[in-house]
This record gives sequence, C-alpha cells and structure tokens, in this order.
Amino acid sequence: MSTDPYWNHNTHYHPWLLDQVPAHARTALDIGCGDGLLARKLATRCDAVLGIDIDPEVIANAPSTPHVHLDKADFRDLDDTFDMVTAVATLHHVPVREGMAALRDLVAPGGTLAVVGLWKMHPLTDIGYLPLLPVVWATDRRHRREAGGPNATIRDPEETLGEIRRAAEEFLPGAQIRRRLLWRYTLLWQRPR
Repeated sequence: MSTDPYWNHNTHYHPWLLDQVPAHARTALDIGCGDGLLARKLATRCDAVLGIDIDPEVIANAPSTPHVHLDKADFRDLDDTFDMVTAVATLHHVPVREGMAALRDLVAPGGTLAVVGLWKMHPLTDIGYLPLLPVVWATDRRHRREAGGPNATIRDPEETLGEIRRAAEEFLPGAQIRRRLLWRYTLLWQRPR
C-alpha cells in the first residue's frame, strides 16, 4: 500500500517513473512538480533534484526536503542538463514540438527522459480504448477515498497521440510511446552518450 498523501491519475504512474531512473543518475529534474511529491521520491534515487512549476503558490505549500529544490520556472527557459528528466501531465500545456525540443535539450548525454502525458482522444484512432473504460472506472472507484492532489492548472490536450508520436520521431528519435490506462500515455527516451 502506498504511503502517498493522495492518489490521482498522475501519481498512479510514479512507480513507473521511478523504475526508469538510471543507476548512474545523480541529478534529476521534475517538470510541473506541483507540491513536489514526485521530486521527493526522485531524491531517494538521485543526489540532487530540481522541481519546477509555473505556479508559485503550489510550490510555496510544498514541504521542505533535503536534496530537493523547488522553483518557479518554465522548462523551456532552462539551460542545464540532468541525468533524469520527468514531466507528468505537463507537455500538453505547451506546443508539442516546442516542448519536445526543450525536453531533449534538458537531458544529459546518457540520461533518461520519462513523460506521462495526456492526448486528445479521437473517435476513430482511439476506438480501442473503449473496452478499457470499465478498468479505468474500477481503478478510480478503488482509489476514491485517497483521491486528491495539489490545486494545479488544468488544460485539455490539443494534440492527438499520432501528432505526439510524429513530434517525438523528429525530436526524440527512438522514443518509446505507449498508450496507458487512465487517459495517459508514457514516453521514454534515452539520450545517446
């Protein structure tokens, strides 16, 4: 059982994100960190974690944690690189091609990028998702007492999964993108050394 203070469709993928942290990773960046929950988890695997969010209020309410620094910033403005970069429910807040180019530039050589994102569903290309709806509803029902999270800015995605895949082919060659439960996809990419 999780010791997290809350559960939602994004925290559901924290274990997957943590499994992607390379053994050699010393630095991590969590984009759209909110209250820093994932950043604090990344600090158990990395020596230094930077969590950034554009909402200063949600960061101000985050608990202080050793080796974790939370800051108000837009990831497109950063110029450092990190061994591990995570972005959860964040990429759809910016133009996808611009966002993927910025993400690519933040990953250090040999580093890993792990994204949990949302896509704009289309009735023709996402018809296969319909049989999964009972599982989504059952998962939500199972976690209804734990449901919660920081009061974050919400925006509907504008790009289809096909558009996201095409942008990844251009900026993150070799990235693995998988459609997942709970209206999410995952993207995993390793920057060559």
